[in-house]
Amino acid sequence: MTISLHRVYVFRSQGFAPAGDTLVCVAPADCVIAVYGGGGSFDIDGISSAFGGAVVFRNDETERCFLGVWGKRYASRFRSDLRRHMPISICNEAPDARLTMWQTVDSRPKKIGHTGLDRKYESDAT
Repeated sequence: MTISLHRVYVFRSQGFAPAGDTLVCVAPADCVIAVYGGGGSFDIDGISSAFGGAVVFRNDETERCFLGVWGKRYASRFRSDLRRHMPISICNEAPDARLTMWQTVDSRPKKIGHTGLDRKYESDAT
């Protein structure tokens, strides 16, 4: 039995922050949609709601799309989420595709739970 590994691309890009050199992580669109769901333009609604934004790379010749995120922490979480659902292999290079679009939503997703410090202040206020 042969296990098929899904390629996840991790690379640096100059196009996401004024300082440049931002870490970007993308995977084939079908893999990302299987984990986060699709919807909207380029099927990025699922990943965008999970991370507060998304990036799309597309190979114009093959029409293959790659969806992902940017930033060190989001890239790490993205890889972990994919790894929980399918076998992956990390490629430390950009896919053979061009940046088609990237978007952010008005606010980043809320963190789950509160720290003990937040609870302390709540009890002091009452």
